[in-house]
Amino acid sequence: MMYNIAICSDCHIGLPFEWIKGHMKDNHGLRCNENQILQQLNTTNPTMTATMAKEWLRENRILHDSIDGIPILQGFGCSICSYSAKKVAGIYKHISMTHRHETIHAVVVERKVQKLFSGSIKQYIQVRDGNQDESDIPDWKEKLTMDFNQMMVRLNATTSSEGLDLRLMNAFIAKIRHLSL
Repeated sequence: MMYNIAICSDCHIGLPFEWIKGHMKDNHGLRCNENQILQQLNTTNPTMTATMAKEWLRENRILHDSIDGIPILQGFGCSICSYSAKKVAGIYKHISMTHRHETIHAVVVERKVQKLFSGSIKQYIQVRDGNQDESDIPDWKEKLTMDFNQMMVRLNATTSSEGLDLRLMNAFIAKIRHLSL
């Protein structure tokens, strides 16, 4: 997939077109003008501007193909939405601010992420690879449901309550109800 993003091959970040001159001067000691930038990018049209980049990031929280030249990092994400971050603390903050009144409890999931831009439009974005499952719902819910169903089969097969701790069983059922909210 093609993206209209200029990428600094030394810093491994995307640059909005109007930031390229300043970035080259401040970070690499190179002075250049717009024509030299367009010539170096081998294009006649400018790449994405900062305004376009902000809008694009708002609309594209998941990349189906990673952007070459920008490292893919191990990060974290929200199980309810596509919000991603490099550190787990950022996801906890997002969940507490955004999903605190929702009936479905959000959990932190591991994700591959890329940080496309720096500065005022710094944001991590999720990267899906071809082998990644479409859902971020952890398999512990499936395992918990399977364990509960096996316990219910054992309970129904038992003719007496000998060996069963009803307090433990009630706590287990209450925990399942709490987790399925």
